[in-house]
Amino acid sequence: MKRIAAMILILCANIVIGATTFTGNLLVRPAWTHQKTSGNSTTTEALSSMFYWVHATGTNANQMTSLFHEQVTLTSGQSRTNNLASITDAFGDTIVFAEVRVLAFASASANADAITIGNASANEFDSWCGGTNHTVTVRPGGFFLTVAPDLTGYAVSTNGNLKVLNTGTNSVTYEIYVGGSQ
Repeated sequence: MKRIAAMILILCANIVIGATTFTGNLLVRPAWTHQKTSGNSTTTEALSSMFYWVHATGTNANQMTSLFHEQVTLTSGQSRTNNLASITDAFGDTIVFAEVRVLAFASASANADAITIGNASANEFDSWCGGTNHTVTVRPGGFFLTVAPDLTGYAVSTNGNLKVLNTGTNSVTYEIYVGGSQ
């Protein structure tokens, strides 16, 4: 009986250790002061919170199960296509996104050229940008973020290819963040 209890305890410990959770919040927080002086008076507008979203682990609205993140350097004219329908996360696990709820790109401030996101040659992940062949340009030092916290998110299905292109003649470095549910 003690042996069975010990085996159950070991199995339960493995389940807990192998469990994956993805909880947290996303905060875009400017520290802006906007002023206008007219004559002898000054009007001030202070902005301290632009966007705040809390999510839990799961597949419903305001929930995610998986995160993909990487930093990439592309040489002149080089592109990289990630397949969100089958991609490997930081733990070496394969993610098969059903929907994406967070998509973000950070272009390094040292970049001399922009990156273009979208327009993969086949099976394009396009639900986030409105249609096939659409693109978004992120300038050097720029940041692009889109969040779809509802149940639908941005659907992936078999159209999971997300392309990033270096549009210039210099190497560029960027980070990609993709969060969603499987």
